Amino acid sequence: MSSDYPFADGHNLVWDLTGFGADEEMVESVTLTRDQFLAIRHLFVLGDDPWMVAGEYRVAPGIWGHLRQAVPGLGFQRDADYYLGARQALPDGRFWRPAVGVTAPGPIPPP
Repeated sequence: MSSDYPFADGHNLVWDLTGFGADEEMVESVTLTRDQFLAIRHLFVLGDDPWMVAGEYRVAPGIWGHLRQAVPGLGFQRDADYYLGARQALPDGRFWRPAVGVTAPGPIPPP
């Protein structure tokens, strides 16, 4: 991969840890920095996707403690399912993710 590729080696990405309750409502959403992701990346089977850009990865309850150490303040509700995935920066440099309990008023901004 070219060194001028803006997402090489996990740069210009953030990782969202999102929890969904039994009714599929979002109950928690936290953004991880590159350094926080690097501290937990080894806990996932990533195959050819070392930066988690190809989808969402389930966060098994057995690794919640490791994530709490890397990302202080995580709650992890016992009855929720958690997933981790990457996304790109928006063209203006901001990152976008929906707020917990809020439905987006329109289309999600493109990455």
